[in-house]
Amino acid sequence: MRQPVSDPPLARKALGAALAVALLASACSPVPSQDAEDAALPESDFRPPTLLEAGPSDGRTFAVLFDEAIQPVTGSFGLEPGAGELSASADGAALCVSFSEDARPGLDYNLAGEVEDASGNRCRFVLSFTGYNARPARLSVAEIQPQKNSSTKAPHRDYVEFLVLEPGNLGGLELSWASSAKLMAYRFPAAEVQAGDYVVLHLAPEGLTSETDVTGTDLAASGGIDATSTARDFWSGAGGLPDESGALLLRTRPGGPLQDALFYAADDRSGAVAEGKLADLLSVIGSDGGWIFAGKAAAWEDAFTWHPSAARSIYRIAGSDTQRAGDWLVSGASGQTPGGPN
Repeated sequence: MRQPVSDPPLARKALGAALAVALLASACSPVPSQDAEDAALPESDFRPPTLLEAGPSDGRTFAVLFDEAIQPVTGSFGLEPGAGELSASADGAALCVSFSEDARPGLDYNLAGEVEDASGNRCRFVLSFTGYNARPARLSVAEIQPQKNSSTKAPHRDYVEFLVLEPGNLGGLELSWASSAKLMAYRFPAAEVQAGDYVVLHLAPEGLTSETDVTGTDLAASGGIDATSTARDFWSGAGGLPDESGALLLRTRPGGPLQDALFYAADDRSGAVAEGKLADLLSVIGSDGGWIFAGKAAAWEDAFTWHPSAARSIYRIAGSDTQRAGDWLVSGASGQTPGGPN
């Protein structure tokens, strides 16, 4: 785990907001005839404004930057789900859309609107973003269970346990994990946590109705394998952890500051990590300082190496934080401790 750095500028914040830009329609005046016999026409502007950057500035403000001065089109703006009344204003090429209520941290929103330039050319847009979290909690990965253990006495299924280092809200925190062939991700819903709390993300649910996310105050509200009354349990069907070799990356928000990372590998792997989803994720982790590699690119020797076993978990040594393999150990047989100290 490393100290998060300040948020990137607006261009990267667009990614941090999980921005999906869809320019659904651009209404322009008709282009004049190109008939060679026509007399020369005065120079005109028939090009609609182009959207350059976008993202939430805080819980009640969404900023959009265009390539020219614009004005919002009255009555064209809508937000789903809602966050109170909307108002839109422009300052040159910058559009500001304000909500009368805070967007819920981590919740998916769709913002629609329309702007026009001085010539009346219009651009309509629909933007998807994640509700801004002004008080993100800071977590570290404490333990992972990469394999399913079908023991009748002490069964375990894939999970990632986190320790809360600084209090705040979980909404929007994103965990990504990868094998060589697949990249998976999970974004936490809003939930208040305190320093010292444990959070367990279960990645191999059985589809039980008791497997519910614990966002309220009752920590015993969830059932299912590895659910505990001493941690907040969350459930994801995005996919399990790689059984033997993989990597995890935790960010404050999609595309935002890195909070923690882990690279683990089977003890029979050696050499460079081949191209694929895992190599791509490790490249991001390395560039953000989440894990230290001996060379320019990740090699299997850089990982925390273990002899894969469904009966054992991988856990962090308490207080250790060097972004290297030395921070981690393998538990004893049946030594998994989801929701408690390792």
